[in-house]
Amino acid sequence: MSDVAARAGASLKSVSRVINGEPHVSADLEARVRRAIAELGYRPDRRARDLASRPYTGRLVGYVQVDAANPWFAAVHRGLEDATRERGVVVVSGSTDADPARETALIETFIEFRVDGIVVAAAEGSDDLLRREIEHGTPVVCVDRQLIDVNCDVVVCDNRAGTRAAVTHLCAIGHRRIAFLGGNRAVWTAAERLDGYREALQDAGLTPEPALEIFDVDQIEHAAEATRQLLGSARPPTAIFAAQDRITMGAVAALHALGRQHDVALFGFDEIPFSEQLDPTVSVVAQHPYEMGCHAGRLLLERLSDQSKESSRTVVDAPLRHRESGHIRPVR
Repeated sequence: MSDVAARAGASLKSVSRVINGEPHVSADLEARVRRAIAELGYRPDRRARDLASRPYTGRLVGYVQVDAANPWFAAVHRGLEDATRERGVVVVSGSTDADPARETALIETFIEFRVDGIVVAAAEGSDDLLRREIEHGTPVVCVDRQLIDVNCDVVVCDNRAGTRAAVTHLCAIGHRRIAFLGGNRAVWTAAERLDGYREALQDAGLTPEPALEIFDVDQIEHAAEATRQLLGSARPPTAIFAAQDRITMGAVAALHALGRQHDVALFGFDEIPFSEQLDPTVSVVAQHPYEMGCHAGRLLLERLSDQSKESSRTVVDAPLRHRESGHIRPVR
């Protein structure tokens, strides 16, 4: 606030009155203060303001996730908590629903509360904001997301290799028309899985077909409809790779509704509920979100202890879980 006051040519009290929206502030003074705030990138420190009425102990970490109702993000959250609890860290979280504007607002709110660090899980859209905060000294760890040319710690699973292994397996048992159901290609994880799919086809001497690739599938119902669309086409696929847990769930629902679950192979990315109780059981590329959350927590603690350390990139394996759906051979 002192910096803002100096830039605006105003008293500290005047700056405080503008920030707190108090009456009897001239338009000229408010304009000067607002301009100085924008130029300096100043944000009110809500946590410091609340210290008089609310004692604070330990460190506060903001966890940005796409959807708190999704078990994957919940598992990351639990791993983050377990890795940091003994150091007195409190984790506060919010969901973005994959909305870049909502993600930006959530991160800005965490910054206003002066969190000691931020963990961002599989969201997109606020790279510039995160870069700026890292430059200002805020520790940031990205989970299943990468920032280019930024000193940021990253924890990812091997999206590309896991997908490539699953599709290579489908090719090896005879499939030549393998469909890909994926999410938003602008999201790093989705792009990595698409690249893995295409690489596996090319390794098998096959050419990726645009008609077999469907993107922007973000809900179970959309995945079910996309599966019905593919299987109803003139040249339907004999196998499907579903690049996300909800997409896999939609594909399973459509296959069962059509009575095709035993003649169309299916491989999904991420575990889904009751995958081993379904008929057929569902093959998946398995992530380890709890382990990824633990890694993120440990990296954040290290960064809080030493801001100057080089950024690190932790890659967690994504092994195949071979079950019945992934071993269905094409019908001749």
